[in-house]
Amino acid sequence: MAEILPVDNFQNRKRYVERKKFVEEQSKEIKDGYKYDIRQYKKYCVSTNQSEGLESMLDYLYVSIVDQRVKKNTWEKRVIAIKRYLTVTYDIDFEREPEALKEISILRGRYDEEENKELIRVKGKQRVSNVDGLMDLINSLPIREKAICLVNLVTASRPSEMVAMKIGDFDFEDSSVSIYIKKQKRWFEKRLTPIAVKAVKDYKAKYNLKEDDYLVGRVNKSGKYSSAKISTEAYRKFLHRTIGLTAYNLRKTQVSQMHEKGADLVTITKQTGHTSTQTLSEHYLNVSDKTVDKFL
Repeated sequence: MAEILPVDNFQNRKRYVERKKFVEEQSKEIKDGYKYDIRQYKKYCVSTNQSEGLESMLDYLYVSIVDQRVKKNTWEKRVIAIKRYLTVTYDIDFEREPEALKEISILRGRYDEEENKELIRVKGKQRVSNVDGLMDLINSLPIREKAICLVNLVTASRPSEMVAMKIGDFDFEDSSVSIYIKKQKRWFEKRLTPIAVKAVKDYKAKYNLKEDDYLVGRVNKSGKYSSAKISTEAYRKFLHRTIGLTAYNLRKTQVSQMHEKGADLVTITKQTGHTSTQTLSEHYLNVSDKTVDKFL
């Protein structure tokens, strides 16, 4: 006679199975950001007639420095992506591969050699020096493009934040927008200028946007809007097509503008969503020379 389980016990077992399935799926997930580097590694294996595995990985990382002369930050991304790929695909446990980890560390050390000094130089996206010209350009755009570009500039948001932003995230009375920053895994409230608020309200009215509609969304050739979370790559193309810039150009422009007006680092981090003033100072404020010029 089959055992009859109490309802609570049955629900518990069902939930256990669902939980284990979820954990297993997550453990095998490969992030989209890794896929380009993985494709390049796989192509290298094919072109050199090597099997995918530790030896070909180390060989590819060596060639990346010696022959391809890739920047250090690009090389580090390759290490992370390929390690993840081999872990998921071939069940390689790198904690049990000390020799491979040691060789990766030795290869990384080549970036400390003087002959490779150019490979550690990082030049990020630059700020826009002619801010008045940028504002004239944005203000001349159609309603939708104007609203999106203004919000990106004023909030100094990353592409991933822009594509996820919804109309319901805006508080027009408070001149603010709530943004979930994936990198920090937390919500930030960012301030909006009166011009940005008006632009979003005009955009909302023209396209009859609802609270759950995405700010960026998608518009077809006939001008019809559809609510969709587009990819960051699609957003990059949108900005380049619209104003010839990237979200990071706008982000660095806003940081520099706030700093040149006298804002302290804590105030700027509140608007940008940084959790570290050191990160902000090292990676964003070094693009601005105007503050230095004042004291020369």
